[in-house]
Amino acid sequence: MSLFRKTALDALSTPEQLNQPLQLLRPSQWLLLISLGSFSLTILLWSILGKIPVRISGKGVLIRPNSLSVVQSETSGQVLDVPTQVGDCLEEGEQMARIDPVSQDIEIKAAKTRLYQMISQDSAQDALGEKQLQLLQSDVERIRHLSDIGAISTDEINQRNRRLTQLRYDIKAANNRREQNIQEQRNQINSRQEEIERLSIIRAPISGCVVDRGIHIGEVVQSGSTLFTIQNQTDSKTLESLVFFPARDAKRLQIGQRVRVSPTTTKQQRHGGIEGEITSINVLPIRDDAVIKRLGVRSLLESVRGPQAAPLIEVGTSLQRDPNTVSGYDWGGGEGPNIQITTGTTTNVRVLVEERRPISYVIPILRDLTGIY
Repeated sequence: MSLFRKTALDALSTPEQLNQPLQLLRPSQWLLLISLGSFSLTILLWSILGKIPVRISGKGVLIRPNSLSVVQSETSGQVLDVPTQVGDCLEEGEQMARIDPVSQDIEIKAAKTRLYQMISQDSAQDALGEKQLQLLQSDVERIRHLSDIGAISTDEINQRNRRLTQLRYDIKAANNRREQNIQEQRNQINSRQEEIERLSIIRAPISGCVVDRGIHIGEVVQSGSTLFTIQNQTDSKTLESLVFFPARDAKRLQIGQRVRVSPTTTKQQRHGGIEGEITSINVLPIRDDAVIKRLGVRSLLESVRGPQAAPLIEVGTSLQRDPNTVSGYDWGGGEGPNIQITTGTTTNVRVLVEERRPISYVIPILRDLTGIY
């Protein structure tokens, strides 16, 4: 009995089957291989022809152009009274605070002391001049008596009379100069007192509402210190976005680049952001006190700076209008949130700085791996 089946023995003994092709892959495996190849080709074409947007982010605030007015102190001194609170609406010229200008008071006291000295010196000079006149007058009378009896010549008496006339003229001129100097000193003191009175009373430069207050009673302020920020009550609905980016991104920003401004009061994932573009770039880093002065409110500095301590640059962006949305702004074709956008709203801003081909990210890696440049 044979150990092998007849069909197996026939297959080994028949040489014709050597011409049959050898099947390495099944049809299902070929389908998988073609799919992988097509996918790889698609990825390769996309990496060469496709583009990936590159964006940088910054933080900003929506402001109304020329709506904020900063009130600064024009003198140094201690704050005596601050009746104005944040939220108060004032008329132009209304008193906001009162400062005691200590240095100016010292200056006035010194000027008054100088005035008293000038008056005292004037009195002494008047007495001295009067005494000189009396002595010379007595001398003239004596010489006239001698002239009457023929003891001296007429020329001598004439000479003494000329000396008396000249002395009277000199004394009168000196008195006039001293009186003029005294009057000028009085005028300077009065003018300085009026100026100090004006500088010590802080008044509203425009009509509007106080949005920030930076002083308290008893505090000593310096000349030029920011005391209040007032927002005028205009009907302008035009807002602009003021954005602050890290200074390292300054060279990547250009006027005209598209931006998307997302108010922090809305959900960015749902509504996206307001379309706009860059209108101005200040490439020099801006100081924190300049940021406060620009925004008008100290608390907004932390919002735009965040946890980073790196220098910031200031960028202005426009906001595209759309009358068909509730907010009145273009939300990239969508309706946007059902809210009104107001000044002082903090924002997150993204700027499209370039579009790169995907393969450009791979080439540097390959160069590092292969060492070929």
